[in-house]
Amino acid sequence: MASSTSSHRIDLSSAPPIFVLQSHLQPDKLHETEDLIYQSGGHITYDAKEARLFIGRVARKTRAAFDLRAQGVWTEDSALPEESRDGGGNSNTPDEGPPKKKARLSSHHGAGPSTRHRRDSSSTVSASPELSPQGAARPSSEVFWPDLSDHILVVKLAWLDACSKDGRLVPYKPYVVYTAKIVPKPDGETTPKTSPTHTTYAKVDSPTASQASSLRRTSRPDPSSILERARAEAATLPARRRRWGDHAHHSPTPSSQHHKAPKLHRTTTSEMEYIAAHPLPPLPDWATGPYAHYSCCRSTFLTTPNSAFISQLTKIKDARQLRLDDIGVRAYSTSIASISAYPHRIEHAEEIVRLPGCEQKIASLWREWQDSAVTDTERYIQEVQELDAEPDLKVLRLFWNIWGVGAETARRFYYDHGWRELDDIVEFGWQQLTRVQQIGLKYWDDFQDKIPRAEVKAISDVILQHARLVLDIPEDKFGTKDDVECVIVGGYRRGKALCGDVDVVVTHRDEFKTKDLVGEVVCSLEDAGYITHTLTLHTTTSDRGQATLPYRAQPHRGHGFDSLDKALCVWQDPLFEEDGAGDDTGAGAQGENESHENAPPPQGKKKNPNIHRRVDIIISPWRTVGCAVLGWSGGTTFQRDIRRFVSKVHGLKFDSSGVRNRGNGRVLDLEGPRLRLRSNHGSGLDDIDKNNQKEIEREKEVIDLLLQGTAIEKDDERWKGMEWDDEDTWWDRERRLMEGLGIGYRPAEERCTG
Repeated sequence: MASSTSSHRIDLSSAPPIFVLQSHLQPDKLHETEDLIYQSGGHITYDAKEARLFIGRVARKTRAAFDLRAQGVWTEDSALPEESRDGGGNSNTPDEGPPKKKARLSSHHGAGPSTRHRRDSSSTVSASPELSPQGAARPSSEVFWPDLSDHILVVKLAWLDACSKDGRLVPYKPYVVYTAKIVPKPDGETTPKTSPTHTTYAKVDSPTASQASSLRRTSRPDPSSILERARAEAATLPARRRRWGDHAHHSPTPSSQHHKAPKLHRTTTSEMEYIAAHPLPPLPDWATGPYAHYSCCRSTFLTTPNSAFISQLTKIKDARQLRLDDIGVRAYSTSIASISAYPHRIEHAEEIVRLPGCEQKIASLWREWQDSAVTDTERYIQEVQELDAEPDLKVLRLFWNIWGVGAETARRFYYDHGWRELDDIVEFGWQQLTRVQQIGLKYWDDFQDKIPRAEVKAISDVILQHARLVLDIPEDKFGTKDDVECVIVGGYRRGKALCGDVDVVVTHRDEFKTKDLVGEVVCSLEDAGYITHTLTLHTTTSDRGQATLPYRAQPHRGHGFDSLDKALCVWQDPLFEEDGAGDDTGAGAQGENESHENAPPPQGKKKNPNIHRRVDIIISPWRTVGCAVLGWSGGTTFQRDIRRFVSKVHGLKFDSSGVRNRGNGRVLDLEGPRLRLRSNHGSGLDDIDKNNQKEIEREKEVIDLLLQGTAIEKDDERWKGMEWDDEDTWWDRERRLMEGLGIGYRPAEERCTG
């Protein structure tokens, strides 16, 4: 009976260091796999160069080799060295003598050596088998590992699942995808030189004795404090060598060698006295309750008393994004949004720990930042200084700022092609770029200049003028319900003084007028000389009859948060003074690959000196204009949390084309005329007078009907005495939508989550 407990829990303590390949793994599955390995006593590592056993959802050798190269591990296909015993084989090394019989499951004292290996407290590897205390052979000890000193082994994730299902280590050979020998970086490859590392096998204690492994190691760890040494090692590693797709490993810089990670802050007696004398400010209402973690359920203003500290966290978040650490990006985004909404200047680390989405890690970073200098302008976080100085990240940031180049593409430019400057891309990779990337590179300097609010408004006015022109709107209808409406969204609507681009939503109450409108407006602006390049032109909504995006149970790539008709354009004001000297030559050494629209101006005509701007023209039918304006007005985290909130709380799917019920796929009209809710929060009816229980029940019933997709009739006797909310402006439609979703209305200036 003693073995019954262990039969349900596998023991990976004998396995070599394990690295989980993240390809084709969702974050939840990745974390679940890593947790299982850790709880099973395995030595999980986030440094691919240290690992010898790789587990992942891969099925082909070529894919496995590619994933290894992506982690800076270069290999060549090779059989593994002979094993003392393998996962199911009976091969023996020459010095083992004649083959041994398989151990029986029943134990007999003195029946010969047991197949169960054990490592003492000072070693993680045993060269020869030992008898167990009871002399019994255990079924879970039948898997032995080959010598992986200079080899690696890639197995399918199904092996770990099989072990977990059987409650013991099963033979790994049926699950092997790739066996290879580690080789130096080939000549001509651009991956930075790796530094020699010493493989360390850390033993994690388990309820049962550890199994033995024939795997050799280069150093013997001190068993006194494995966990503390692991933390210290992680702290001394350069940031680039930690997880999530880093292609390169290099010798650590002096700063990264001596820098220690921020320690957990211990509150001293004097600090306790300070807190007693200066109590922490009260928590805002939004920081408590079931929806505290959703940034869409609170107001976040553009200016915050903690902006200096937030700017440091933003740099860390950006570095995580350039390293393809999606989980780290989301974690820091949540913390930044929470601190941005906090109305008080933070004076103590305890204030941070109280905020949703902010844990001890963020509090430790704040303490380090607070203690680094006297003023906010001088304060810093050591990790941020290292990130700013890291050469790889400088290049990645440069490429990342090219319009049309994301983090993955920037990494491919740098790590796969070895490009380090914009000129390298032009000289060696121009033909490989998409048209958007070519234009983004050509006008890189122009696009780095932010757009002042006055210029954003002027561009919007021109778009409105041409929309009226193509729809033949008479002047006497301007400003009426028969007119086109043009709403500036994006950073401009949130109150930014300078914007990176111009986002404009164009709509009309007549749905026939908005169908295929985007192409006509763009053509009119091109003819007038305002649009120099139309990079993408989507008519997705018109193609499906301007209906809400269909619901798919499985994620469908290609839509993101928006599927409306839209045009992404390059804008240049065609009006300029032609007097005086001008540059009559065409710009761009890439001219031979460009279309006629980039050709030099005719001889004798001055080249337009006006700066180029990025402009997005979005077309929305009036029926869902509230969804379009809401979807294009909030900060990134605000928009992410809206989708999370309505999905988790109400089982709905929201995007800029409308709202659907995930259960039955029905389209919900949450922004049309309906009964006015006295509560400003669709799920917060506690704000209503408690004495008017009848009104509370009626408003709850209204909300339930809205979420079910049931039409609310104005003449229904149930709503007698309740006010009807039927103002028909885009602002009112957005307000009713936000109240119906349950997040409550707040102006766009209060959605600045970053």
